Amino acid sequence: MARRQLEEALIAGHSINEGDNWPSTFSRVELLKTVELDSYSGGIYCLQYNYNGEVLAVGTGNGGILLFAPKTGNLIKELRKSRHGGLAIMCIRFHPKDTNILLAGTADGMVFACYMEEGTCKEIISERGNEINCLDFDLDGFNFATAGKDLSIRIYETKTCQLVKTFDGYDQSKPSNEMSCMGCSQRVFALKFHPEYRDIFLSGGWENHLKIWDVRTNDGVKRTIWGPHLCGDSLDMKGMKILTGSWTSTNALQVWNYTDGKLDKNIKYSNSPDGDFLYCAQYCENDIVLAGGSGNNSAQAIRITDGECIGSIKMNKPVQALDSAYGGKLFAVGGAENCLKLATIT
Repeated sequence: MARRQLEEALIAGHSINEGDNWPSTFSRVELLKTVELDSYSGGIYCLQYNYNGEVLAVGTGNGGILLFAPKTGNLIKELRKSRHGGLAIMCIRFHPKDTNILLAGTADGMVFACYMEEGTCKEIISERGNEINCLDFDLDGFNFATAGKDLSIRIYETKTCQLVKTFDGYDQSKPSNEMSCMGCSQRVFALKFHPEYRDIFLSGGWENHLKIWDVRTNDGVKRTIWGPHLCGDSLDMKGMKILTGSWTSTNALQVWNYTDGKLDKNIKYSNSPDGDFLYCAQYCENDIVLAGGSGNNSAQAIRITDGECIGSIKMNKPVQALDSAYGGKLFAVGGAENCLKLATIT
């Protein structure tokens, strides 16, 4: 979530430099390039631009971590090779203050630290028996959090990789008065720190509600927002508005009020007869959101105010990951298909 403030500063600077050339509205989506991946890559499970939009990191189903040039799609570096039988890279996050550092969480409970300049990648954390579906840095990058299959949320110090705090998941075998916190009861797939407060983060997953956490407390959970059923990186926040993309057939794309937890609006996603079923969602600038999933195997750019889809990127298989840079002027889409699609909103 620290990304939001950094991107807004970059966009403001870019706007000053380009003057009237920087658009005040977005009206169309254009595919820039399709990059084919190796047949054994296992598709794309996660991707993220660094904060200046100069590098795109991609995590594959067979454990690869690749760096691409955002506009041309040229392969810059292979930080970790895909391997036959390898387990998926489930989540990727760049450090908010040091774009040389990238963290990646895996389906077998490991966190890798990757260093762009050196081209190295090393294991720094192993959570035995876990599947790390999501991780995120706090506002200044001092700490990061992981979550996934084992229901616990762990807070680590970035510099030392030492475990700072664990918020245990719900354990039905224990009476409530013996549990340190009423933690997550089902798998967690999305975790995002607040863009302005370093101690606050949000989580969501299969349990059909969001949790709002405070790292400074022992019990962790401060309040919940009932409704979203998240199955991927489909949680974002901008100002006091929370965006969620649920794996449901209808009313999948929603905006919530952070202050009172009430539903602000449903955003129409698609007219697919198979339903919406979203895996990923994200805010862009100019009142646009991006969202994608398995309902119609596409990523759509939708105007929040009127629900108009201004364009989409079509895939042959489910969309599992997307990210944007420069407020949406660049975005990337990946999924179960062995290809990466680069696009722009203008």
